[in-house]
Amino acid sequence: MADPKALQDFYGQGFSLASLPKTANVERIAKDTLEASLKKATQGTRKGEYHKVRHCSELLKQVDPARVRARSAHCERLFTVLEGLLS
Repeated sequence: MADPKALQDFYGQGFSLASLPKTANVERIAKDTLEASLKKATQGTRKGEYHKVRHCSELLKQVDPARVRARSAHCERLFTVLEGLLS
């Protein structure tokens, strides 16, 4: 959800970007809304409806960390702390 382009690239033809919530802060999306939106957006794709377990590992490979950091304050904070610990 934090990287709609990665979702669109992963699911390909039939993916409905318009079905995703329009918000810059993904942390404000309720879990039920999130799952329902992903299922609706992916129902017409060759990979089928979004499934957390089956699709997650491949999706994570395509996600742009900069996009996620920009749309999630908690993710940004986590990365900043980790970078501080590693430097």
